[in-house]
Amino acid sequence: MIFKAEPHSLLLFSFVILFQLSIDINPFSEILEFSYSRHNERQEQKTSQVLGIDVSHFQGDVNWDEIKKAGIIFVYDKATEGETYIDPKYARNRLGAHEYDLLHGSYHFFESDDDPRKQAELFLSVIDHKSGDMPPVLDLEDGGIKGEVSLEDFSKNVLTFLKFVESKLKVKPIIYTNHIFGNKYLTDPEFAKYELWIAEYDVPQPIIPDTWKNQGWLIWQRTERGKVEGSIGNVDHDLLNPSKKIPVYR
Repeated sequence: MIFKAEPHSLLLFSFVILFQLSIDINPFSEILEFSYSRHNERQEQKTSQVLGIDVSHFQGDVNWDEIKKAGIIFVYDKATEGETYIDPKYARNRLGAHEYDLLHGSYHFFESDDDPRKQAELFLSVIDHKSGDMPPVLDLEDGGIKGEVSLEDFSKNVLTFLKFVESKLKVKPIIYTNHIFGNKYLTDPEFAKYELWIAEYDVPQPIIPDTWKNQGWLIWQRTERGKVEGSIGNVDHDLLNPSKKIPVYR
């Protein structure tokens, strides 16, 4: 979920700051409330931070013990791309996240020239979405646009993916994009029914695509740089909207 040279890496690693420790379930579920045990002195201090990362094969092997010690609470893991690609690290990363009691979510990188139903079927066949998992994320960015694409066809195909996944999991996916891509390709009012993960770096406030002007963003990817022990290379920082809560499947 990064709008730069390696579009298929999604967010790479993400820190998400959450100001609520209760979680809203989707309309098909009950309300799930939980609290987090603090594992180090820094977190024992008065804080409402909930940290998250997301990973793919680009990060190589992840030291989950160090990730846990760093105070990470949840993980987004790249599962699939297009009709056929399965991230080779997905299963291992998912297992690692669960072994260390981290909340886990999955994302799919959408490609415009592939059949949206087949993309959704591949995604669902891989992710094994279960109780307590984070909502799935659909990564929509320039790297997924292949050749000439009409706005009408693109919108229809993306909605096909979203609605199919929602019908099977009974939870609405989250859309990841930036304001330029959103204002160009995601103008159908139907997209406003899905929460927005906005990418906008090094600015005081993110620019929201017109479709989401009324409800705003759920998560803001606000900077590309940072570091977490247990990861490889630089990581991205994200902020959860303090006025919203995260839907989790139960």
